[in-house]
Formats: sequence, structure tokens, C-alpha cells
Amino acid sequence: MGKEINMYSVIDLETTGGEFNKERIIEIGIIITDGKKVLDSFNELVNPRKKVDFYVEKLTGIKNKDLENKKEFSHFSERIQQMISNTIIVGHDVQYDYRVLINEFKKIQVEIKNETFCTFSNFKNKFPELKSYKLNSLCEHFNIELKNHHRAYDDAKATFELFKILNEQ
Repeated sequence: MGKEINMYSVIDLETTGGEFNKERIIEIGIIITDGKKVLDSFNELVNPRKKVDFYVEKLTGIKNKDLENKKEFSHFSERIQQMISNTIIVGHDVQYDYRVLINEFKKIQVEIKNETFCTFSNFKNKFPELKSYKLNSLCEHFNIELKNHHRAYDDAKATFELFKILNEQ
């Protein structure tokens, strides 16, 4: 019998910021992969029905007015749930994104349970000599293009490239 192939959801979220466990998703980027190639992807702005912190607006460039006519998370939840089911969720500091995602699903009475894989902590373990483990620093060090840093899909693409490096180690 062949080796079982794991499927992964490389996820990055941009959120409203604010109080812990009260953050809402304003943008979500997902890449579905077998660890080597992109099999599916998802990229959407999301109406959080809540004001985005000024700091987040400055960081992401996503303004409250950009989200007014966007659909809420519940509109995308079924597609997202189908995409990520039976996958290992990969993220750079994955615990933050996974916690926020769990909270969004809880609001619509849906429970998700996935294994997670953190590129941040894995790079720290495998490359202890590096000065910084921030996404943009790692991309610079490993010569990975990172356009539009702090935009969900672009950060997810960069995280996927970092994930591939870890898989080669």
C-alpha cells in the first residue's frame, strides 16, 4: 500500500483587531495543497459587521468602507468548511488564525477540528541561527516574493512557499 498523502490548508486571515476573542475576519486567503502544488484557493474580503481598528486599516490598507458591501463570513462558511475539512491547517503563527477561524464558525454553530502546523515555530526550531522569524524576514532570507504583505492571500502564498522549504528539510 502507498503512503497516505496529507492534504493541507494554508490559511492567512486579516482581522478587525481589538479585544482578544472578539476579533472578526475581514479577509481570508486559503490555499489547498498536497504540500507540493496548489490544488484550490480562496480569497475574499469579509464584512465583519464591526469597525476595523485604525491600526489594522493602516497595516492592511483595508478600510471600513471597503467592507461595507461585502458578504459576511456565514455566506462563505460552507465553502470554507468543505475546503478545509480533512486537512492540516498551516499558518505562520497558526494558533492566532486557527483560533479566530474557530470563533467565526462558533458564531454560526459550526464546530471545526483540524490538526495544525505552524511555519513560524518550525522555522525557529530548524533554523535557530536566524535573527527574525517574521513572515517578511523569512521571505527575504529565503528569496520568496511577498507582494502586498498583510493581505491574506499574498501572505498565504508566501507561507505556502515557506512550508515547501520545511518539507524539503
